[in-house]
Amino acid sequence: MNRATPAYLFDRLLASDPPLDRLKSGLRAVLAAGLSAGAFLLLTRWLGLQYKLALAGIVVPMMAVVALQDPGRGRQQVTLAWVPVVAAAALVVGAFIAHDPWLGGGAFVLTIFAAFQARRFGPRGAGLGTIAYQSFFYALLFKNPPDKVAWVVLFVFTGCAIAYAVHFWLVPGHPGRMLHSELRALRARIRALLHDLARWLERDGKAAAGRIDTHLAALAAQSLALDARLAGFAGDLESAAGLRDQVLRVDLAAETVAAVARTLDDPDARRTLAGRVRALHDALGHAAPSTPAAALVDADGGLPAAQAWRLSGAFATLAGTPLWRRARPPMRDEHRAPPVSARPAVPPRGGPWFDDTTRRALQASSAALGALLAGRAIAPQYWYWAVFAAFVVFTRTATVGQTLSGAWRQVLAAGVGLGLGMGIAELVHGNRTLELTLLFVFVAMGFYAFRGLQNAYTVLLTAMLAMLYELLGLDSAHMLVTRLQDTVAGAIVAVLAARVVLPVHTRDESGARSAALLRAAGALLDAALADPPRAPLPLPVRDVDRALQALRQSLGPVTATVYPAAKAHRRLHLDRLARIAYCVRHLAALAAGNDAHVRLETMRAATGAVHARLEGVARMLEATARPAQPGADLARLAPVDAAAAGGGGVAADAAAALLAEADALVRALQTRLTAPA
Repeated sequence: MNRATPAYLFDRLLASDPPLDRLKSGLRAVLAAGLSAGAFLLLTRWLGLQYKLALAGIVVPMMAVVALQDPGRGRQQVTLAWVPVVAAAALVVGAFIAHDPWLGGGAFVLTIFAAFQARRFGPRGAGLGTIAYQSFFYALLFKNPPDKVAWVVLFVFTGCAIAYAVHFWLVPGHPGRMLHSELRALRARIRALLHDLARWLERDGKAAAGRIDTHLAALAAQSLALDARLAGFAGDLESAAGLRDQVLRVDLAAETVAAVARTLDDPDARRTLAGRVRALHDALGHAAPSTPAAALVDADGGLPAAQAWRLSGAFATLAGTPLWRRARPPMRDEHRAPPVSARPAVPPRGGPWFDDTTRRALQASSAALGALLAGRAIAPQYWYWAVFAAFVVFTRTATVGQTLSGAWRQVLAAGVGLGLGMGIAELVHGNRTLELTLLFVFVAMGFYAFRGLQNAYTVLLTAMLAMLYELLGLDSAHMLVTRLQDTVAGAIVAVLAARVVLPVHTRDESGARSAALLRAAGALLDAALADPPRAPLPLPVRDVDRALQALRQSLGPVTATVYPAAKAHRRLHLDRLARIAYCVRHLAALAAGNDAHVRLETMRAATGAVHARLEGVARMLEATARPAQPGADLARLAPVDAAAAGGGGVAADAAAALLAEADALVRALQTRLTAPA
């Protein structure tokens, strides 16, 4: 089981794009661009027009087919029908003012403000706002003469019609096929996790442990996305309920195998478990398990009884559950309801319109104005690249720390793309066929990376520009260096705007999301041990999953390896919160499956104490000013004694151990928050 075997690489590839969204985006982009380019080449020659007039009709539809964010085919059709209208308006206005840098710059800043404000109207507003911004950018880039702008509008409408056919007829997306792809990707993710877990058990090492953490976080995200698809697109919710429950149990089982493996110190026990993990990995690769579930785990392999029991159950769930082969519920093209979001809203600073959306719009437009001035100083003819860079930095950031991370990544990616683009442009200089081929290759690869791999997209966009400059006969080296300079200027201005204009610090958003996670964990504890149970298992567990995913999205940019500032304390905080979520989720699963053994009076009493501590620490995390003695009330709550809380059988002992661990982690958070600054 070498890490680079074809089967392993294929599993990683499948798992990296569960619903095949990125693959379809790349195909749609290259087909829309290729068909439009071919049609417009013939049309411009027939009409005797400059081919430059058709460029907007190629790039706008190409962006439109990957920028659609609406759930459901019907909503996407309506949004795509509005794209040429919005794009044409921006291109017409831009054509008349593009030659006046200050008027054009001012209108560009206003367009950016409107694009961010449009996000308050949901996915359609966000998508059309992006199209408006991109179209105005293309108007500044192409500088089409005003007397020819009618042709530009015609090409845009024609290109969007081609894009419509590509998106809904040539490369359609159907929820049923997406569900099949996501189930297959879930199995591939679990196989990749088991592969790396077996290697880690044999060899240890920080790199392997880091890959396991990455797998677990990605597995949680895939499981949650699958649950959201079933909740939103299943034609029969009753038939989908069983599949949702099974997806959750498979997720919990994979986490259990990894968690128990990490407790092993004895080399012989690690090797034994590595062999069992390999057998499970191989079993998941066949249409039916070749090894009986009971033979995959040795309950007497040197583990404590509670851990051996949990491991045996996890292996049985993974090997014995035909999740990948069971009948799937009928799926609808229309989305039933938007999924519940655990993202806490940033507290509004004023009236109903002065909320987080307005704050980010003001930040982005301020950054655009600063980038306009910086870009004019660097390259008066190409100042819009600096504004473009500032806009891109703000599209996926909300706090000062996230903006710093996004800006740094943007600069690094642009630098790598510069080297790649200049090198390739030099190699293929003069070979028009190869240049055109590489242009479409970079289009396909770039838009494959557009969703989820933004840094790779920036690298490939720069390489794509190199090919475009070569085809247009421009000085590609000079243009790419200018783009890099403008990117650096735009990134710096974006960071300054995030820090100066109505800043929201990462610690504030992290505190709000951490508090939301702790409260969701407390509610799950309360529901899990209630008698009778208050809700089916997936519902409160998924609330915890959404809260944890929101926290990971908030802290992900500022805990990444390339983040150019301190990150160890945030990584520790995220690890603690993720482990609390793990303990509570698995305790709830034990309670749901072992009612008589887990719902003991002693367990309910201990759960009440942990719930109170979770609520108290959540209030501390939300506090804007640290109180003098924020932990005074919580200090009176005694730590959970696992031995006293258990005692009702192996299930109760396992649940009590999880509860005690969660309590210890919450007390560690409490200690950190009450420590002197």
